[in-house]
Amino acid sequence: MKLYEKLADDIERLIRQGVYRHGDRIPSVRQASQQHRISITTVLHAYLLLESRGLLESRPQSGYFVNLRHDDNHAPVRELRPSKPIAISSSVDMSRLVL
Repeated sequence: MKLYEKLADDIERLIRQGVYRHGDRIPSVRQASQQHRISITTVLHAYLLLESRGLLESRPQSGYFVNLRHDDNHAPVRELRPSKPIAISSSVDMSRLVL
């Protein structure tokens, strides 16, 4: 398990336990970086992972906020999936290649 995944799981656990509630602002990327003694990039990856799980929302110039309502506490975590499969052509038109 990567460090950002561990941090994301730890924060998710705090959210599900009610330590952080819907609408609460969580520590800034910089604060979390200093608190956990990890890089800002690692914290940012963790926050983005939690955002993709539907647990956090980013507000420009404000930070990250918990996006889990109390009644959603035991709801399955949303996963982002493409709505339609992407068609990929297996043939190549040689006349369109630029050499």
